[in-house]
Parts: sequence; C-alpha cells; structure tokens
Amino acid sequence: MDLVNISYKYLNWFINGEELLELLENRDAKQFKDSENKEIEELIDKIKEIIKTIPNEIDEIEIQRRLTLNRIISNVEQTLKANKLDEKGYAFLKERYESLLKEKDVIRDGGKRYEMILSLLINSQTYKTSWKAMSDLELLEFITQYIRAPRPPKISQETFDNLVQVGIKEDKREALWRLAANYDAFNQDISLIEDYFIEKRDVYYLTELISIMGVALDKDRIIEKIGQTHDLNFYKEILHKGEYLKDCFNEEQKKRINEIVRKEEKNETI
Repeated sequence: MDLVNISYKYLNWFINGEELLELLENRDAKQFKDSENKEIEELIDKIKEIIKTIPNEIDEIEIQRRLTLNRIISNVEQTLKANKLDEKGYAFLKERYESLLKEKDVIRDGGKRYEMILSLLINSQTYKTSWKAMSDLELLEFITQYIRAPRPPKISQETFDNLVQVGIKEDKREALWRLAANYDAFNQDISLIEDYFIEKRDVYYLTELISIMGVALDKDRIIEKIGQTHDLNFYKEILHKGEYLKDCFNEEQKKRINEIVRKEEKNETI
C-alpha cells in the first residue's frame, strides 16, 4: 500500500496512530525508492514521538462518530431481535452487528495529535510525489474506494468534471455514483453524472443517486430531464421503484412525475 492510501485512511479516521504505524512499518519496502524508505522511517520515528508526548483528544468529530455508531447499532439490534429476516439475511446482519461493536471500541485520534500526524504525512515528499503522479483514472479509483468519506480530496469543479469524463469513457457507473456521494456536501455540480445515467436509461444507478444524494441533487432538474426523454418504459421502471423513492420527493414533485407519465401514456394511445 502506497503512502497516499495509508495517509487517506488516517485523514478520514479509518485508522488511528497505532494502526497507522503498523501499516507504515509493515509496508512492502521494495515498492519504494531508497530515499522514500528513508523518509518513511523518519516519519515513523516522528509519529511515535507524537503519540508518546501528545495526549489524544476526544473531539467533536469523534463524539459524533460514536453517537452515529450507537444509533446504527441500536437499529440493528432491534432488527435482529424482531427476527423477521431469512437465514442468509440474519447471518449477514449479525456479522455486520459484530463488526460495528468492534468499530465502537476503537479510539480514533483527535485534536493536536491528529493534526500533527496528518501534517507530517501530507507534507512529506513521498506523499506529494505519489499524489501528483496519479492519472485521472487512478484518482477516480482512489477517491471511490470509499463511500461518503468524511474528508475526500479537495478538488476543483474542473477536476471533478475530468474525473466524471474518465468514468464515462470507461463506463464506470459504480465509480461515478460513489464520486457523487463523496462530494454531496462539497457543492460540486453532478449534472454530468445525472445526464449519463439518464442517457444510458440506467434506472438502478439513477435511483441510487436520487436516494443517497442531498444538497448536490436538484430533484426538479432530474424530473425535467427524465421528462425530456419521452421514454415511457423508462418512466415506468422508475415508478416501479416508487416505494424505494417515496421519501425522496415532495408531494409536488410526485405529482409532476405522475403527470409526465399520464401525458406520455395518452400520447402513446393516440
């Protein structure tokens, strides 16, 4: 695992300082140049000193993470106790429940310790060199390895659109959906992704996009674009997902969707 991926795990609180050290110490040294290995060894020593001397802080981010975990765990517990799942579903949820409990027990770094370690990582020459060497496709795959990472890379709208174009060229629909989800709260324009899913009549990814997105999705715009296709089968497939999407649209928007379908059905029979 390269230093960019390791640093990204730490940046987004997927690992703490001790886990970070373990990844750095157990890296495949053959994948790095001698100068890079030397710098990483120096990083390890500095991180150890920070962990030794700087106390960890339970900051607001960690408090919110634990509150969210507690809510999820409580919901999963209720579902398991209700015991209305089939055997396969129950086993899957049980495994997920045990994983959440382990996650709850892990302490993430916060405060000055987190900021100091992060600064060491992202300001290292090895990190900067690896980051700059990534192609658009590699950057797309890097960002979309996770969904809704708390701190995705800061990128411009131009870079975001370049990543979308690469995803379209390679027909990476899962990656495009994940890209949109990761930047939902960062004011990126996702209209190119909407257009592609609509062009491909991909009901699955379009409805997934609608269901997961918040501020970045203009639902009135989506409805207008769907209406412009004049594709009755496409409308009906989307309506078939009605139960799944029922909480994603307000009453006025639902009326608009039904009106589009009604008009197309009328035209079809003329």
